[in-house]
Amino acid sequence: MFLFINSLQEGKISLALFKNPSSIQWFERSIKGKSRENILVILDKVLKQNKKKIKDIQGIVVVNGPGSFVGIRIVLSVVNILGWALSIPIKGVNLSQGETNEDLIKKSWVQIIRSKKYKAIQPFYNQEPNITINKKKDENI
Repeated sequence: MFLFINSLQEGKISLALFKNPSSIQWFERSIKGKSRENILVILDKVLKQNKKKIKDIQGIVVVNGPGSFVGIRIVLSVVNILGWALSIPIKGVNLSQGETNEDLIKKSWVQIIRSKKYKAIQPFYNQEPNITINKKKDENI
């Protein structure tokens, strides 16, 4: 079984469990605020509902951008740790590679099947960081 995660959509997280691109079981959860931080809780609930365990995951496809910096950072941290801990392949896909989540799974299918080992996924950001200096003067500095 393989896992797909897209947490970069507005207001929801999409997870899918699949054996191949023609056998996909979708799970969508509405999220508010910092709910992306609960991705492990959401994943655990989905696995329990389907009587699966985390060790049943053979590979992960994850949307790695573009999107919010924090959203990308959270999901990739979780996926990279899972890939490393389970010694499974992970594949990052860019939202521009498909119009739908199904497209993203289909386009990454051959690569995730051929991958035999874990390799960390890097984020894809669509712009340079926008880091600003706080305009409020801090008297302690």
